[in-house]
Amino acid sequence: MTYPDRGALPRDSDEPLVRRLFPFFFAFDRDLRLTAVGPRLEAVAPEFVRGASMPEHIAIDRPTGVRGFDAIRENDGAVFMLSMVARPQFRLRGQFVAVKGDDGGDRLLFVGGPWLTRISELSELGLTMKDFPPHDARGDFLILLQTQESSLADVRELTRRLRTQMDSRQRLEDELRQIQKMELVGRFAGGMAHNFNNILMAIHGYAALALSRMAPSDPQRNSIEQIRLATDHAAALTRSLVAMSRQQPVRIEALDLRREIGELERLAKPLLGERTTLKCEVHVDAARATADSAALKQILMNLVLNARDAMPDGGTVAIEVRLPTVAPSDSLRREDFVEIRVIDNGIGMDDETKARIFEPFFTTKEVGKGVGLGLSSVYGLIEQLGGHIAVDSAPRAGTTFRVYLPRSEGASLPGADAPVLAQGGRGERVLLVEDEPLVRKLLERVLTQAGYQVGSSLGSDAALQLAKRGRAFDLLVTDVVMPGLSGPELVAELERGGRCMPTIFMSGHNEDAQLSRGKLAPHQRFLAKPFPPMELLGVIRELLTRYPPRDMPAV
Repeated sequence: MTYPDRGALPRDSDEPLVRRLFPFFFAFDRDLRLTAVGPRLEAVAPEFVRGASMPEHIAIDRPTGVRGFDAIRENDGAVFMLSMVARPQFRLRGQFVAVKGDDGGDRLLFVGGPWLTRISELSELGLTMKDFPPHDARGDFLILLQTQESSLADVRELTRRLRTQMDSRQRLEDELRQIQKMELVGRFAGGMAHNFNNILMAIHGYAALALSRMAPSDPQRNSIEQIRLATDHAAALTRSLVAMSRQQPVRIEALDLRREIGELERLAKPLLGERTTLKCEVHVDAARATADSAALKQILMNLVLNARDAMPDGGTVAIEVRLPTVAPSDSLRREDFVEIRVIDNGIGMDDETKARIFEPFFTTKEVGKGVGLGLSSVYGLIEQLGGHIAVDSAPRAGTTFRVYLPRSEGASLPGADAPVLAQGGRGERVLLVEDEPLVRKLLERVLTQAGYQVGSSLGSDAALQLAKRGRAFDLLVTDVVMPGLSGPELVAELERGGRCMPTIFMSGHNEDAQLSRGKLAPHQRFLAKPFPPMELLGVIRELLTRYPPRDMPAV
């Protein structure tokens, strides 16, 4: 292809635009020698090349009597009708524009297109409708194919092209609005989960404290147990909301899938009812994967309960863990993954339902029997774990969900270095930073009763002042999202001042990239709200045993 010299066009930046909008353009100098030729004109008239004489190949039919460079330029704004000398039936209609070349010399640039009597003449010239750009730079519909008369078929063809363009633009606009709506819903859900989890934390914590002081025969014990159970259900819903916003903190580690599936089986069986059977099988060669234990259980529990609901008359749910027979996608290796299949023999799904099952708030259940967050949270969690999910289903043929998780080879599994279970304090000083008064008062009580000395504050500024006064603290427990400095920023500020200590971050909603990917220092831990008081005490004891103050690394 012959490319035009850059000086033949009004501005360097206009060259791609002119070539795209006017593929039949050409330019010539004062000697009437061609300096630029459009890509389509060059294709249909190979003799029309740079350096050729314009009058030898182009005849000016209108305006009549116009010849020569100056005469053409004097007719600025006039519509010219041109014809190819070698092919008189191939005519061009357009205008000439005066421009400057790189050498400062004058140029004339023709912009226009073929002038045909009928669209059917395109094939006679070796052209198709694709040779003409559909839009100008502003997005307006532009037909460079100009006709002297149009048949009904021509009008229909142009209408079809216009409708196709409009439909395509409408689809893109609809998709953009849907993406923006989902992003807004995700941010709203994450913010609501943060506030709601603080409330659940207080309810769950005080219920646990009350139960710890009640005798098994106490008549009020069952009421408190029901409060705690309701709190657990509410916490599961907020976890789904946070997973939908893809900001659920996860801790990626090597997992023994035999143990994980065994624990899930014990949890799930009581929820399935008498008419639904759960069968689990873990192949030995596929027993290791890298994931977050809590996230994995939430994923599989959602899929198992979804399978139960798809079998209203009962049936069998199977969980099979094996090496995949195919890769999750063409760009990934099959050997790098473990496949977990959740199979049911229920009512199945049609293609329309399958296309929407991972959308937030989409559900096929009756009003009051589902909020449509289960599978959307599954999708979000699997993405955070670096995995993939696929579904096979058909009406009345059951459903198979295939979850792919990164495979772990030779990694140490949890349990090899078990945390210390002792939970009592020995007078260690704990700095507690929590901006929610309900949660702060609860944790103050829990830590004090466990034997720790507690210094607490509602924010990072007060915490920094506390850390500077008196004896150093042995451990920090801090919220992540707070006014002023966030939890990670507070830790960085303390460490810059030479105060490095074991740290527990806690949050019901997390936007810190380092925490959301589970990348913590060895002396740091993360707890997702709401968590039981005993879990906090266990993690504190573990950290203080592993990292006593004298053994903390220097900052």
